[in-house]
Amino acid sequence: MKKFLSLVLALVMTMSLVTVSAGAKDFTDSSKITYSEAVDVMSAVKVIDGYAEGDFRPTATLTRGAAAKIICNLILGPTTASALVADAAPYKDVPTNHTFAGYIAYCQKEGIISGYADGTFKPAATLTGYAFMKMLLGALGYDSAIEGYTGANWSIAVAKQAINAGLNKSLKGSFNGVKAVTREEACLYAFNTLKATMVEYDNRIVVGEGSSAVAISGVRKDLTWNKGTLNDGKIKKDGYVQFGEQYFEKLVRTDDTDDFGRPTNNWTYDKKDIGNYVNTDLLTASYTAKVKGGDVYSDIGSNACDFALTYWVDGVKLDKKALSVEADKLVKKNDDTMNSTGKGVLTEIYVDTDAEETTVVVINTYLAEVAADYNTKTEDVRLDVYTGAKAATKAGDTPTTISTPKTVESEDVDGLEKLKEEDMVLVTIANGDVKTVTPVETVKDVSITSYSTDYADADKKDEYKLTKLTAGGNKYETAKKAFEDAEVLYDYNVEQLDDATFDLYLDPYGYVIGARQVDGDDNFMFVVGYDRSSTVLAKAVDKALAIFTDGTMETIDVKSGDLDGGRLEESATTNTWFKYTVKNGVYNLEEVADKQIMDSTTTKLDKQNNTVEQVVNGKKVIAYGNNDTVLIAVKADDDVIKEGSIVKVEGVTTGIKHSSVEVKYDSKLSNFDGVANKKGTNKTATEDDMIFALYNKNGYITYAVVVGKTAGSSESMVYLTSGIKSKSLENGDYIYTYEAITKDGAVTVKSFESKDNSTPRDNLVLGSLYEGTFDKNNVITDMEAQTYTNSNNWNTKQYKDDGYAFLNVANVAELTAKGATLWIDDAASNNKYILLDEDCKIFVRASDDDEDEYVEYNNIKSALSALGENSNFTGTIAAFVDDAGIATTLILNDTYKANDKPNTNPSKPTSTDVDSVKLTIKGSKGLIELFNKKGDALTDTTVKHSFELYQYVAGQNNYVKVDEGDYFYGVTPAFSVDAGHSYYVVIDGVQSNIARA
Repeated sequence: MKKFLSLVLALVMTMSLVTVSAGAKDFTDSSKITYSEAVDVMSAVKVIDGYAEGDFRPTATLTRGAAAKIICNLILGPTTASALVADAAPYKDVPTNHTFAGYIAYCQKEGIISGYADGTFKPAATLTGYAFMKMLLGALGYDSAIEGYTGANWSIAVAKQAINAGLNKSLKGSFNGVKAVTREEACLYAFNTLKATMVEYDNRIVVGEGSSAVAISGVRKDLTWNKGTLNDGKIKKDGYVQFGEQYFEKLVRTDDTDDFGRPTNNWTYDKKDIGNYVNTDLLTASYTAKVKGGDVYSDIGSNACDFALTYWVDGVKLDKKALSVEADKLVKKNDDTMNSTGKGVLTEIYVDTDAEETTVVVINTYLAEVAADYNTKTEDVRLDVYTGAKAATKAGDTPTTISTPKTVESEDVDGLEKLKEEDMVLVTIANGDVKTVTPVETVKDVSITSYSTDYADADKKDEYKLTKLTAGGNKYETAKKAFEDAEVLYDYNVEQLDDATFDLYLDPYGYVIGARQVDGDDNFMFVVGYDRSSTVLAKAVDKALAIFTDGTMETIDVKSGDLDGGRLEESATTNTWFKYTVKNGVYNLEEVADKQIMDSTTTKLDKQNNTVEQVVNGKKVIAYGNNDTVLIAVKADDDVIKEGSIVKVEGVTTGIKHSSVEVKYDSKLSNFDGVANKKGTNKTATEDDMIFALYNKNGYITYAVVVGKTAGSSESMVYLTSGIKSKSLENGDYIYTYEAITKDGAVTVKSFESKDNSTPRDNLVLGSLYEGTFDKNNVITDMEAQTYTNSNNWNTKQYKDDGYAFLNVANVAELTAKGATLWIDDAASNNKYILLDEDCKIFVRASDDDEDEYVEYNNIKSALSALGENSNFTGTIAAFVDDAGIATTLILNDTYKANDKPNTNPSKPTSTDVDSVKLTIKGSKGLIELFNKKGDALTDTTVKHSFELYQYVAGQNNYVKVDEGDYFYGVTPAFSVDAGHSYYVVIDGVQSNIARA
């Protein structure tokens, strides 16, 4: 039941909700750093930092030379330490010009480090834990001779003293002094040194030096502050001198609490916040199951049980009355359960012996489902958090899960950006607000082979709760906060457990926090119309016009005698979803799908309008579209029967976010849904059902047949960049191939035309914008040309209304980019613009491109540079826009030739933007070649480029900038290099390959 402290520390590090302020360093690999507090603080005080690439590399090993630099930075501060020089070589393998020579010489002089018997120091060798701890103890004032850090058994003395001084606090696992120290371990040990108390000696007498040193006498004592000093308390208010108080006066630690009530260290440097971190030094016991008062007493001791008690549950402090009850439980052999503890509940006990305070913190983990994709505009995500179970209201009913909606903002919680609708996650909550959102481990599609229930563990006392189960050969217990799906977890009959498979969701401690039944692989079809054969037998094979879930529409052989109510009647408007099986080419309708809605009021299905509804027996039934919803747009007319019927599938789209289908209510379809229309002034109430939706147990639309047409949206826009590339005859239909730009970028699209199609595809025009209707094979079945956007309304509102931007820039206009906005400034107006999404794809056909190629650019600045010597422009601008009218794809078709750049090779136009850099080293010289996006060499000697040169420094295990300035091709002399070294250059922000001299 109880987790020992060595395991708990690992949990704390992963769940600690560190609130890092602007002062902390954001490394690109911060998620891989175990000791965040140590790295953040040591980085803030500039004792150690990351690499030029922005990462920290926590698991990279520390060299002996780099360790000497850390010690000097600790004692002298980084500014003074950087000025250290070696007047003479401190060791025979450390010349005065060595990168770390000054640091090594200083540490040698102060007696902090020592070399090897052969007179070397081996600065590039890795450093063991023992050796680094010896250095840190030396910085704290420990005398290596007096303390026995010399001779054969020096490492034993070092390890004992380092542990006593607390230099290994919060280390995951046991201290292994033989192993090479990693960068983050070095940060942890140095960080603990900052908090450690310094020492000094009375009557210190030592004879000899180095390995022959012998301590004659010396009495070690903790270094104390003089009375009235202002430094005492900056790390710890105890009258003693902590290392950080002595050497880092601007560094201050104060006691604080986090949102859950845990004691924290709040660090600032030079009055700037570094961060707030759980004080793991005070963590004494931890549990992830029900805990009794007597267990706590045994684990923290009688003294701590008598300290002042504070008790928190999910960030809410217990009141005095409840607190008194918990305090009374902290006695020997008490069997009463501590408040709110249980399986899957993290309970932590913090004991501050100096302040004589004991703090109990209870943190629940909850299962949650993402209600909608992460919103990039508002930078938040909506969650449904499963917080309870509601008992069945009457016999025969099943309990239901209580979900609590929460909106979480990315500025408050990390890791939200990749969340998608229906993702399952784990959350923790403090004082009503979500504080962490983490992935949940899922055991998929397993059968529950055995289980047990427990009346006492059920939150609702009139229900039994599933408490133990075996699934997939593994045994599990359920968490205290397991509520979803209540029908599975709380239904005391548990009849369905034997005949189904389940997805199990596990909390961080291995308990089942949720279980959902896996939907079976039922097959569904939508029957448009039904035609009986001449026989009257129940097992007769009839004909039906059916639409399958992939959008295929065909006439099939079908039997319906097994349906409740028997064989279907003849009808051209059956318009119903059925579950089916198929054998020997004959489809058998097994039952009418029990979860389907016929909607006569919804006019459009898209991201904003994502619900369908129907009133059944006086109760409104609603289903919601999501990322998996398949919309099948169909055409209906009165050509077959006067009442009207479905005659054709127009298009198929998946995902309500990427779909836009306009429902077509046609007055000629007088009895389309089998119910005669009623005459009256309220026409909406008498319309036919035009949406036929199938939905699942969670209320989400799986498939919907919609009488209507795919509406204009960025998902269906097609911009042609070529005429017909090829034409073929496939299965009696013509297929035309074009080059185009769609939401997926530059692609090849296929357009369909049946032989009797009155609208030929070969009249499509290069450089025009179309709305395409796609079939299940992503072949365009219909193309509708889009008109130019009104020139008086070149703005976001108009683009949003139209679903696109298509601008005919007939008069010369200057295109300028300001932030994420493209401005089109012409003589008529200076208020014409297009807002660009941060990930907007940009394509340019430059007027000097004889190949009429549309080139993709990764930013608007580079795209405008491709227009010519300036950004004057005539031509067309097309943009695919999102629901807010913001461009996700931008296309510039440039026809203005007056600003074309001179070109020595007309067949291959060039751009001056550097896209790639090649570095070649010949002898002692470095030669640079520049290329644009098309691969053309950039040889213009008048173009100024920025230049940076980086050289690899072995001692620092990193590339260091050694030169910078302006660069002109063919004018700037080749730079000199040293043999045996590796280099790379950066031109205009573009990095070259690495070359070795």
